[in-house]
Amino acid sequence: MLGCMRRHHDPERIESLLARRERRGLTWFQLSAESGVPATTLQWWQRRLRQPKRRRRASFVPVAITESTPPAAPPVALEVVLRTGARIQVPAGFDPEHLRRVVEALETGC
Repeated sequence: MLGCMRRHHDPERIESLLARRERRGLTWFQLSAESGVPATTLQWWQRRLRQPKRRRRASFVPVAITESTPPAAPPVALEVVLRTGARIQVPAGFDPEHLRRVVEALETGC
């Protein structure tokens, strides 16, 4: 498990290693072998340290907590398909008189 974890590299140590590479004319692989830091990591640090210092943005942003799941819709007891192709999903316990008025309004266009 420890092999999967990334090691934290101290920027000051890395700068010292990069300076040693410059002074002694070492290749990336020679420096890696001496320091135990992977060559790709050393190259990444060199690019990062050569970039002009940028002001970092905050890594945290405000968050509003809301309900995590929408309320569940009542289960559909039946589906009515009108001649017009309109579909009405009717939940259990729906008022039949209300359904009649809805169907009538949809069929007459009122």
